[in-house]
Amino acid sequence: MKALILAGGHATRLWPVTKNRAKPLLPLAGKPILSHILDELEDMDEVKKIYVTTNQKFEDEFQDFLSHRSDKNKLIIEDQESEEEKLGALGGIVNVIENRERDDYLVIGGDNYYSFDLDDFLNFSKKLGAVTNACYELEDMEEAKNYGIVSFGEDKKINDFREKPEEPESKTASTACYFFPKEKLDLFEKYQDYWEGKKPRSEYLDSPGTLLQWIVKRYDCYAYPFTGKWMDIGTRRGYLRAMRELEEENRLEGLVEDSRVVENVTVLDGCRVINSELENCIVLGGSEVKDSIIKNSIVGSRTNLEGKDLRNGIVKSL
Repeated sequence: MKALILAGGHATRLWPVTKNRAKPLLPLAGKPILSHILDELEDMDEVKKIYVTTNQKFEDEFQDFLSHRSDKNKLIIEDQESEEEKLGALGGIVNVIENRERDDYLVIGGDNYYSFDLDDFLNFSKKLGAVTNACYELEDMEEAKNYGIVSFGEDKKINDFREKPEEPESKTASTACYFFPKEKLDLFEKYQDYWEGKKPRSEYLDSPGTLLQWIVKRYDCYAYPFTGKWMDIGTRRGYLRAMRELEEENRLEGLVEDSRVVENVTVLDGCRVINSELENCIVLGGSEVKDSIIKNSIVGSRTNLEGKDLRNGIVKSL
């Protein structure tokens, strides 16, 4: 079995913090987001190789990160440097699956955090021998309006997928975690053939939801519903929520003096916070904050703030 981690996006919703830094390598609960995924995958005997696909812009950053990890990992570089040129999430999958070993594939979004056991997910998927999607049980129908939502019967077979429905039929959200058995890998070629001439390639290779909607009408496709924790760390709110969910207390690695620190505060090593008020915020490494108020915000690495009132924002020195 092969695993494929999708890490090729430019994370524009977290700019300027991610303008020159790969989002999957941002810190989360004491280690890079991607480490939470790789720590489990690298220990799984049945996963023989782990492909991490990213773009040319972040090649050196990922090379350095992976050089300290298992030799199972192999970096795949997409031939693009900007958001406008990107292959899209599906393009990243197709790029690997069509050009490398034919095998079962576990595909995971590199900016997601999951609390379920990947072994359980794979055992469930392999027993069915079908395309499977890990699906998160949301708390209520109102929240379901913000996600791609699947509907399925008692046998867990998905019969419908809808992207951000105004009137959801279920509260089970599709996540960026899939199992594709090697016997079904031809679906990617058929999917592209179907859309050829109907939509621009950049459109039908950008959204996994479009693929899932196409699959459930033509193949047996199953949901692996789970509860617990799932975070898609794509926005400021999502990043701060992930920190709140995973950190039991404030993480103050840097120097914090004469300051009021409320809740859900992360100050990384190498930072200095002096005479300031912090609440629900992240201050990344090498930054200095003096005489400031930082709430519901992210301060990028090596950023100096003095006498600022930052609320609901993202800031980084360029």
